[in-house]
Amino acid sequence: MIVAISFVVITAILALGATNLEFATGQDSYLDDEDQIAIDNEALQSQFGGETIILLFQATGDADISDLYRGDNLAELERLETELRAVDEVYSVVAPLTTVRFSESITTGVTPSGETIEPSPGTGALLSALEREPDPEAQAIRQADVTTTLARLGAVEERDLTNPGWIEFLLFGNENVEVVDGVPQMPTGDDRVVRLSLQSTFPNLQTAVGGVLLEGNADLDTLSSGTQAVLDVAESAQLDGFEVVVTGSPVFLKDINDYLQGGMLTLGGIALAIMALILLVMFRVRWRFLPLLSTVVGVMWGFALLGYIGIDLSLVTISGLPILIGLGIDFAIQIHNRIEEESALDKDEHPIGETLANVGPALVAATLAAVVAFMALQLSQVPMIRDFGVMLAIGIVALVFCGIVLPATILGVREYRSRTPKVEESRVERFVVWLGGLPPKAAVPLVVLSALLFVGGVAMEGRFKIESDPVRWINQDTQTVRDLDTLEEATGFSSTLSVLVSANNVLDEDLTEVLHEFTTYAEDLDEVATSSSLTGTMAKIIAVPGATELAPTSADAAAAAAVMPEDIRKVLLADDGTATQVNLRLAPGSLEDRADLVEVLEADLEDRIAALELPEDSILLEDLDPDEPAMRATPAGLAVVGVGLLDNLSANRAVLTYLGLALAALFLLIRLQSLGRAVLTLVPVGLAIGTSSVVIGAFGLTLSPLTTVSGPLVIASCTEFSVLITARYLEERQGGKSPKDASDHAARRTGRAFFTSAATTVGGFAVLIGSALPLLRDFGIIVTMNVTVALLAALVVMPPLLMWADQRGFFPIEGHAPGGAVRLAAQPRGARLIAWVVSVLVVAAIAVGLWASAERGTGDSVEISYTPVALPATTTTTTTAPEPTGEVSLDDYPDAVPEGLVQSTVFNLLTAQGADPRAANCTHEQLLAGTPESELLAMAGSDQDTLFGLVAEAAATCTVPQDVIDAAVAAG
Repeated sequence: MIVAISFVVITAILALGATNLEFATGQDSYLDDEDQIAIDNEALQSQFGGETIILLFQATGDADISDLYRGDNLAELERLETELRAVDEVYSVVAPLTTVRFSESITTGVTPSGETIEPSPGTGALLSALEREPDPEAQAIRQADVTTTLARLGAVEERDLTNPGWIEFLLFGNENVEVVDGVPQMPTGDDRVVRLSLQSTFPNLQTAVGGVLLEGNADLDTLSSGTQAVLDVAESAQLDGFEVVVTGSPVFLKDINDYLQGGMLTLGGIALAIMALILLVMFRVRWRFLPLLSTVVGVMWGFALLGYIGIDLSLVTISGLPILIGLGIDFAIQIHNRIEEESALDKDEHPIGETLANVGPALVAATLAAVVAFMALQLSQVPMIRDFGVMLAIGIVALVFCGIVLPATILGVREYRSRTPKVEESRVERFVVWLGGLPPKAAVPLVVLSALLFVGGVAMEGRFKIESDPVRWINQDTQTVRDLDTLEEATGFSSTLSVLVSANNVLDEDLTEVLHEFTTYAEDLDEVATSSSLTGTMAKIIAVPGATELAPTSADAAAAAAVMPEDIRKVLLADDGTATQVNLRLAPGSLEDRADLVEVLEADLEDRIAALELPEDSILLEDLDPDEPAMRATPAGLAVVGVGLLDNLSANRAVLTYLGLALAALFLLIRLQSLGRAVLTLVPVGLAIGTSSVVIGAFGLTLSPLTTVSGPLVIASCTEFSVLITARYLEERQGGKSPKDASDHAARRTGRAFFTSAATTVGGFAVLIGSALPLLRDFGIIVTMNVTVALLAALVVMPPLLMWADQRGFFPIEGHAPGGAVRLAAQPRGARLIAWVVSVLVVAAIAVGLWASAERGTGDSVEISYTPVALPATTTTTTTAPEPTGEVSLDDYPDAVPEGLVQSTVFNLLTAQGADPRAANCTHEQLLAGTPESELLAMAGSDQDTLFGLVAEAAATCTVPQDVIDAAVAAG
């Protein structure tokens, strides 16, 4: 009664720890806080928001992207964006309506506050590019493009998003547009070409892409709730001619989170059900389901303790639920079976004490061997793998305690009240005796085979292929995967990669040039579908087919930044101007492909930054130490985190297994105090590890990334069985039986427990095969295969091996007093003592060597604080027209059509109304003498009244009749 009450009280106290458990699949589960990738990603999300939910708008029927803004659709887009912004977890909404408004602001120069920039960012950038064009032929091409743009702009009287003509101007470029007598002839259908600056949003005429960025560095619950809210809003969309698909990494992570909080509990329940069935069929004892009770309590204790020490539940740690159930039930089965044996067969007056004296030390030794094997996982560079090792170590200790104390207490009460009657030997016992019935002479071939397989497994390590496509980690039959496939087919990209750029001012001319060259380089790579950035947007606005490729100026970027909608500014430019990002949209690929791409991009950025030659007074150098870079640009974001995870999972994969084996061997050497006993105990372990490695390597199987932890799991489970079998053999031999009788008697007495334990252990691991997540299912397949081989090796190999070693004196047996407990440790003397000491030192040195040789993070991280510095003030030069000194003589001017955009436009405008060609040439010369060409072209896009006033004044000076001037102004 005291023990029962104590268990209830302890369980109640520990239950409070379970309330501290939280689910986590964020980067803190994948990367250490001091990892440079983690630092950069945290900085990126702090500046520009977190993960992006992608909205895909697909046209149906005869609709195209221009129809997205027609009729009721425009109001529906407005409603959708407004409701999305109202979601608490949403940081920014960059949907098609916001993107078109940015394009409109660049064209009109209207800022979010309602002010107007003269000239507009678009006009200013085009004119700047025209002036900077070094090739005369290319300059003519640019002039023609500007003429077309001005003609199209002039043709739109109502510049409002409700006007389809204005939408056509904003969406489509000048390709296939012809200007006839000053009137633009617009192409139709597929002849229209989306503006280059908008192709990241509109990859084709039937597709629009938007993004909803969630709060940066948010926890998993926040991301999941925000994702669900966005899904709810998107499902309400009613867009005529369009379907809305919601996808992206947050949806992917939400699926995993939902599974963690539901699916794994279901698997745990299935594991218990399977074990109950196994116990019902195979464990023919009274109160056969009692081991389940101790297992459930032990698992509860283990997870509650995790809550107290602050370990979160990740995809890896939660997968330990069925594993712990499989490992833990063995303890209770062994205790339960031995109590039944002592009561029913040996009629011991103290069955509980006899059981604890003989089985208890072996169970504790097996548990501690498993714990040290699990501790090898602390060498992993992945935090959730290290947490998994801690969880298994804590869990197995809690399980062995509950597995010993609960059955012993409950069965002790039962035996006191009603002794167990004698039972006959079952088929299970006879089957286990048959399994271990190989003759002792088979031991040498088995040892040789074990060694060969182990060496072969080591040789195969380099051939293992790990599934590195994150999409393949989740259920392939889900809507999430189908939506991602739809995104890939419609846009050519499946994920994004950000480049975080930092400097004193990211709008600086030199930095803008570097980013332009880098973006151009990146977009030429096959792995990059397209990109979006402030610099890239302006570069694409001034890009003209056939002209020289030019980078935007600092002034171009600053002007665009001034008119950016708030949602776009939040994801492209830090408030103090010290950070921006380049967003690369990536073609489908594995994490290995991403790793190669990141390496290429990093090398290119480093080379470009190193090649920067800045003047001493550059604002990029202000307040920086000589060894600090003028700018820093590094890939970041979820794609890079995934690359870091893959690298960390792959690092030390083999070392984890061999270190776990070395630590288990070291513990067994110390506990058993015998080289022979320790080696014999580990032979089945080497056989299991080698067999699984050879099979995987020979058949080229693709492994789940979680197989990183499979080695220590196999070592722990197999070592447990080997220790228990060895302990029982020692007990029978120390009791006076011959090697053969000891082996058969041990198998006969423990066969039921061992076979049932083996079946329940395999069942616990095998439950993972039923997981809906391939990440867990493939892990379950590999681990189940490994554990099955390990347990069969223990049941088949250990008996002949023990007899063979015993008969040849390699396994010394010391007797014990009648009724005394089994003595696990040998009493080494002489040569055996020397061999034991040397073996301990050698194995310890191997363990230390493995630990020292393991890959580790460099620990070197870079964090530079840049000081916001304003751009240098620009100097505007104004040209004042000379005062006329007398009458203009038209004889001084030619009558031929002049060259130049402004010149030819003014000439054609006046002569079309009957003006003297010489007067027309005089007019454009007078006009340009008083106002720079760039300002005149800017007025053509934003202030035509002033422009025509200047034209009229110059024309009057050149004696053009007033009626002709009036007609020309009206026609213009």
